Amino acid sequence: MKKVLSLILLLLLVLTACGTQEKEEAKTTPEQTKTEEGTSASKDSETKKELTAEDQKFTNLMVEKNYEAVIKDAINLKTEEQKNFYYLASAFIKNNEIQAKSYVDPTTNETDVNAAKTDYMVVVNYLNRAKYVPDEIKAEVDELRKVSEEKAAFYTEELEKQAAK
Repeated sequence: MKKVLSLILLLLLVLTACGTQEKEEAKTTPEQTKTEEGTSASKDSETKKELTAEDQKFTNLMVEKNYEAVIKDAINLKTEEQKNFYYLASAFIKNNEIQAKSYVDPTTNETDVNAAKTDYMVVVNYLNRAKYVPDEIKAEVDELRKVSEEKAAFYTEELEKQAAK
């Protein structure tokens, strides 16, 4: 009986502690969050002022649109830089696949809206995971992000229209 009461008391303490922690986290204001994000973003930009030889190699490969070489060299994902360039190259590779792919079924002449939306979301997700974009490809990455987000939103709306029918 004492063991059961002790166990219940212990569980109550743990649950109370968890509830208090959640309330503390919920009290964080959006301004604090923005400040913290801004701080980490400025740290990233500070650390990226001086490119390493590996960063420069990956940047050059990205400028040359040699995405397969970037993937091959960064596939082990040992460093943050390798992960970063892996995500960027993967986004461009996926976009190239999308451009070469037809989402229209030739027999029914209907577009596979779900597949199109999913593919564009993959590109957006890869780009969102990249923490650093070299200046040399920033405009190209921004354009890819914009187009992919717009296409994903368009196909999401199309799916919603289909579901409403």
